[in-house]
Amino acid sequence: MMKEIIDDIKQNITPSKIFWAYPIALKLDEYGYSLAIQWAIECIKIYGYEFNPDKLSQMSKYIQQIDERDTLTASQCVEISREIWYLPEREDVQTAVAQLWGSISFKYGDEEGEYRARDIASVVELLLPDVFNRSLLDKYLNTAQRIYEEYSPRI
Repeated sequence: MMKEIIDDIKQNITPSKIFWAYPIALKLDEYGYSLAIQWAIECIKIYGYEFNPDKLSQMSKYIQQIDERDTLTASQCVEISREIWYLPEREDVQTAVAQLWGSISFKYGDEEGEYRARDIASVVELLLPDVFNRSLLDKYLNTAQRIYEEYSPRI
């Protein structure tokens, strides 16, 4: 099923298509919210390595801290998001990490998977400013497929 979603994105993505990442995030969320988060983290790392390794390095403590998210309250997650947001010289990697922390706070509310998936999708889409960058898009899509195959239930 993920392969069909990815094939559809590859064939139909355009600069005006918003939420292209949403179907992937939603599918990963079906098997656990942590899979959608993992996809976003891996996309942040891919983008950061390629375009801004220094900023990625600065964000590494916040990315690693995501593993501790289950021990934090929603307000603590929001506070971390704000801390990241207001660090100097904010750009795409920093903005994506801040947004990811903000989306993590939703796990404590009454939000359904589709709302969480939209937040994760917006993080990933931020990291693809040019949809015609097929190399970067393919890396994101291949990562989603790998995560899906690795963690989804075997049918």
